[in-house]
Amino acid sequence: MEVRIYPFGPLQANMYMVVVGKEALIIDPCVSFDSIDLEGIDVKGIFCTHAHYDHIIEADNLSRKTKSVLMAYSEEIPVMKDSIRNGSAMRFLPYSVKSHVIPLTDGAEFGPDDFLMSGSEPFLIRVIHTPGHTMGSISLFFEFSEIKKGGKILFTGDTIFAGSIGRTDLGGDMDEMKQSIAKIAAMDEDVIIYPGHGESTTVGEETLHSPFFTAAFYNDII
Repeated sequence: MEVRIYPFGPLQANMYMVVVGKEALIIDPCVSFDSIDLEGIDVKGIFCTHAHYDHIIEADNLSRKTKSVLMAYSEEIPVMKDSIRNGSAMRFLPYSVKSHVIPLTDGAEFGPDDFLMSGSEPFLIRVIHTPGHTMGSISLFFEFSEIKKGGKILFTGDTIFAGSIGRTDLGGDMDEMKQSIAKIAAMDEDVIIYPGHGESTTVGEETLHSPFFTAAFYNDII
């Protein structure tokens, strides 16, 4: 298993590609097809953590060129398809997703068979609804059963950054954000966090250093 990171644009939104053998899954399709190395790799699915334009701007192109399904939380799909609500009309060229998007639900789980992958490295993906930055934001928890270290990975979109959290004034809610942070703070310390912008971190590092991973912030709700 390998996690490849592709930052996009002036906001440096991170697109991720989780490569398993000769197959891959993409998280947050914001980088053009020609800018990523797909030689010998078959993309099997594309997840969107939320609908803001800087994370979905290449969704249609990547879905079409890789023949992969798009997936997002059900509440976020209408925002992806609305250039005003996803922010592109105000900050970029107007863009709305035209492709079909498969709705995801909180707690949904997937394995290699769900993407017609070879299963050379067994894994489990769990969808975690983490509203706050947007109301349909999700985090994606990957667990690779045969990797002792680095086998628990969380893609958080713009919910969490290293040492910080996402803003809530772009269609989100701070009370919801606090509950989402509490969910993640309760996870194992060795879970690696790959955020929507910036460098990776871990739950343990955030617990030690982030002012947001404290009960004083999320009001003792865990």
